[in-house]
Amino acid sequence: MSRGRGSLAERVLGGPVLWLGLALLTAFALAPFVWVFLTSLKTRTELYATPLQYLPRTATVTNYVDAWTSKLTPFSRFFANSLWVSSVTMVATTAISILAGYALARFRFGGRQVILLVFLATQMFPAVLLIAPLLSQWYALGLIDTYQALIYSNFSFTVPFTVWMLVGYFDSIPRELEESALIDGCGRFAALLRVVLPLAAPGIAATAIFAFVTSWSELLFAITFTSQTEMRTLSAGLLFMVGQYEIQWGQLSAGVMISTVPVAILFTYLQRHLIRGLSAGALKG
Repeated sequence: MSRGRGSLAERVLGGPVLWLGLALLTAFALAPFVWVFLTSLKTRTELYATPLQYLPRTATVTNYVDAWTSKLTPFSRFFANSLWVSSVTMVATTAISILAGYALARFRFGGRQVILLVFLATQMFPAVLLIAPLLSQWYALGLIDTYQALIYSNFSFTVPFTVWMLVGYFDSIPRELEESALIDGCGRFAALLRVVLPLAAPGIAATAIFAFVTSWSELLFAITFTSQTEMRTLSAGLLFMVGQYEIQWGQLSAGVMISTVPVAILFTYLQRHLIRGLSAGALKG
């Protein structure tokens, strides 16, 4: 009887109750995005209507057009700036992290553990601590209002964490595979490219996603190291849409939706590579 009751409870809790809980959590997480999306499709009259209108009567893309072509907050320029800074940060961070992570994972030398602890410790400090030294450094080098200042500043947080993450991933790859390649005549760098990187594809994809998303959503560096409108990124542009006397809710919501599209596309695209890399690694292992 006890087993029968236990199995019945497991079927109930593992079936409808579980799916109902997951559905509620998903709805709770998606509700703000749905609301922002509906707001971006409303006219100005519907935005300030009383009582509150939850659904737009006539969906319009005027807010998207106004946000994209506005001269005060040109989202087309903000989008291009964010895309360039995030893409360069992602590519450079991934390349640096692969080389540094491989060296720390495969070579034994004095201070290796200290370096790993320092990389991990950098994630404990808030970005605001770096504002003063970075600002004085970029000002002395004449890099204020440049892409280089934003990219180099992003490195201070993306590189240490991705190196630390890839070290653990490279450690999980058997050394015998590289040794076999070295015996067959491959150099160390060739073994890295032909043997290690294909097996480490899931970890590399994860580091690329982290670097891109971190750079894309970064705000503090963007508003500190840029003062010209044409150099602002999307996150900084969204902040400056909140005026002293009025908030442009329609254009602001449209800008939020525009800023989430690239991240969603990148994650959806790389997610397939993550699954493919995990399956390939399981078959080869």
